[in-house]
Amino acid sequence: MTILDGTALSIDEVLRLGAQARPQLELADEARRRVADSWMLATELAGSRPVYGRTTGVGANRDTTVAQDVSSDLRLLRSHATGSGETLPRVTVRMALLIRLNQLLRGGSGIHPDALDALLAALAGDRMPTVHAAGAIGTGDLSALGEIALTLLGDGTEQDRDPLWRLHAGDALPFLSSNAVTIATACAEIARLRRWQEQHASVAALSFLAVRASRESLQPAVQAARPQHGQAQAASAVRALLADCDAPSRRVQDSYGFRAYPQVTGALLDAAAALEHVVGTDIVSASENPLIDLESRDAFHNGNFHGIPLALAADRVKLALTSVGQLSVARLTDISDPDMTGLTSFLADTPGASGVMLLEYNQAAAQADLRQNAQPATLGAVVISRGVENHSSFSTQAVSQLRRCLDAAFDVLACELVAAVRALELHGDRVAGPLAAFVERLAPLIGHDPADRPLTADLAAARSFLESDPTLP
Repeated sequence: MTILDGTALSIDEVLRLGAQARPQLELADEARRRVADSWMLATELAGSRPVYGRTTGVGANRDTTVAQDVSSDLRLLRSHATGSGETLPRVTVRMALLIRLNQLLRGGSGIHPDALDALLAALAGDRMPTVHAAGAIGTGDLSALGEIALTLLGDGTEQDRDPLWRLHAGDALPFLSSNAVTIATACAEIARLRRWQEQHASVAALSFLAVRASRESLQPAVQAARPQHGQAQAASAVRALLADCDAPSRRVQDSYGFRAYPQVTGALLDAAAALEHVVGTDIVSASENPLIDLESRDAFHNGNFHGIPLALAADRVKLALTSVGQLSVARLTDISDPDMTGLTSFLADTPGASGVMLLEYNQAAAQADLRQNAQPATLGAVVISRGVENHSSFSTQAVSQLRRCLDAAFDVLACELVAAVRALELHGDRVAGPLAAFVERLAPLIGHDPADRPLTADLAAARSFLESDPTLP
């Protein structure tokens, strides 16, 4: 049983609970009291001053007074539940409900406590709404949360189900004022990014062996001379993987694919850590506008819903991932070069044959997709709602791009992996330590005949292996 209190939910817990069809959850009593107190304060404030979304319309209608009744809230939810594009996976929707529930428990929204029980019941009963992926631009997941709200109310596309939520006056905007769906999607991509990074270290280590690269660039003294945290971490990971493998270097120094591995990969590790920090913070934040502040007993109109921290963090990861992917391209070029490996050109079984030549083409195509999707989403600009909302973070788009970048990055890595394994087989090498287990798991999945043949099945198997290795979290 996991107790939610609005302050301590982590990315790992979101991923773990999101993977469960019916997570066992309880709400802390203190958090419930905060939400109840917040609702009473919001109701009191709305009786004495304008409160956006309660006594007024939203967006450019902020100066229009509206009736404080349930019909106004229902109209707002119905109008905002306008999504498009593909539908999100149930796991992502489950994580979004979990995150929104935890955010509401901070007590800053002014929503009625009934909303908590509705979200809790949906999670306990695995009643996941149908939610569309498109419709948000990084200033609140309005359409997605609108779809979720209508489903909880029994008013949406799933009207055959009994409602879980009884709407109270003033509930609509507090429910919508969040980026919970984008944050949930980011959590899913963080899990994939973690997996890619760990697999990337193993593939790079195999490439070090394949070309007999120097390990001087991985030594602790090098990292201590430039103490970037990610750089030291990246070097340490590959150094440990190679510790039990004997393959003397063929050169004084190698190309950047090997020599700059710690620096470039370390930048990605630092970017990934920054992304996790931003996402972890937003999971336990009160992102509502207005913020109903119990300490000052006031309402503060603000921009906490703005997703620029997440958007910038995701953009940084995409750009760093592109550079790391380019090093993988460089390593595959070296593996194909007889001057680097001492083997035949393109690792062919006979001189003049094409061998793994087409891996370079496939990898270049994947790297192009990676590069194109890494374009910063935060460079976009928009002015909507009659000019009132004149800046957007496009965090939703940044996270969506990150998903496509990772799709391409797994393809890039699969090409390097197939070539590195063949090179080691042609060398007659038997790897040791953790790398041995890695290669043994992959061995039954790919072909081992060096004769010219289609490598399509090998690439597909390597890609599946890299993304779904059951030994990784």
